[in-house]
Amino acid sequence: MAGKFCPAWQPSLPLSMEVGVCVEAYRQEAETHRRHINSAFMTFVVLDADDQPQKLPWIRPQPGEGERRYREASARKKIRLDSRLCRGHPTLKAIEMFHFRGPSQVGDRLVLKAIVNNAFKHSMEVGVCVEAYRQEAETHRRHINSAFMTFVVLDADDQPQKLPWIRPQPGEGERRYREASARKKIRLDRKYIVSCKQAEMPLSVPWDPSNQVYLSYNNVSSLKMLMAKDDWVLSSEISQVRLYSLEEDKFFSFHLEMVVHVDAAQAFLLLSDLQRRPEWDKHYRSVELVQQVDEDDAIYHIISPALGRDAKPQDFVILASRRKPCDNGDPYVIAMRSVTLPTHCETPEYRRAETLCSGFCLWREGDQLTKVSYYNQVSPDFLNYVTTNVSGLSSEFYTTFKACERFLLDNRNDLAPSLQTL
Repeated sequence: MAGKFCPAWQPSLPLSMEVGVCVEAYRQEAETHRRHINSAFMTFVVLDADDQPQKLPWIRPQPGEGERRYREASARKKIRLDSRLCRGHPTLKAIEMFHFRGPSQVGDRLVLKAIVNNAFKHSMEVGVCVEAYRQEAETHRRHINSAFMTFVVLDADDQPQKLPWIRPQPGEGERRYREASARKKIRLDRKYIVSCKQAEMPLSVPWDPSNQVYLSYNNVSSLKMLMAKDDWVLSSEISQVRLYSLEEDKFFSFHLEMVVHVDAAQAFLLLSDLQRRPEWDKHYRSVELVQQVDEDDAIYHIISPALGRDAKPQDFVILASRRKPCDNGDPYVIAMRSVTLPTHCETPEYRRAETLCSGFCLWREGDQLTKVSYYNQVSPDFLNYVTTNVSGLSSEFYTTFKACERFLLDNRNDLAPSLQTL
């Protein structure tokens, strides 16, 4: 038995070339039929005197079979580059939107094409299509299947590794990039549809002056517990504002973080006065102080503009509880949650919305330097709006938080006298 190498030169790359190799076996020299027993694809480089790869000239593929090999070599190159992007071996996490476009028949040859559409913090979406054809020289291929796959790369502890950001190619690449972000939003919305069912039960708690201490303590404690969770994932970062997300069984939460050149006590005094929040947050149209419970707790009635297709503005009745640090390293806390008051019932003019747990935590990072963090455990009223921002389809979160930074900087020496005693 003799073996004969049949090289198939395929497209030259800037610094390398791919060579297809097949091994055939036969018995006699005059034998016309040879058995194809092995095949492989090899990548070669040409080194110069300094052992550096030389650039190779581009080649034009021959029509028909040459063009087919050219396309397949390009697809294999993409697969190699995707593995470099992951810096490891990807693990399939989910398959979604599996679409059957047509059947494959016995004897069909199938080609699977894959491309990375978008890379998120710990996962990437890969679009896959399946084409079928009969003969090697056949130019027309039938698109019979497509799907979107989510991959993660696990470390030694089976935890997802951080993936590098990718820049989409102009045109078609940008379209796939945006559509992958939209599908991420759909996945989040679908995952937390159970949270929307909780809208049938109120998230607000009745305000009871006789139980004031417990309600205030629970308000602050809930925010601290949300802050202390260790599964926060950095979703994106723009202009030194970081957006984190937290996916749990029943709730989706987000967390915005930035560092401002303002003293922590001053930032605490400014942010704890909710009546000034409309100065920087467009989601607060007006804020009315309903009841000053004590020095650290107050109840507010807040009116917000309509979101999305909602025709009515929204209103909230909020218990705001603020606490200064007890020990070094503790944050300043401004916690908020919805309560019900018999004097402020739901009216036809507004749609009553609720917040389960939200607020600010402020850490002193140094002289005139404060880390400002905003947390929100998303209620069903805002799930669609929040997932739009987390998936990257909107930048309103960043715009609002940068407005907060400007507000703190512009007013760091102009504190409200009524809050000076805090």
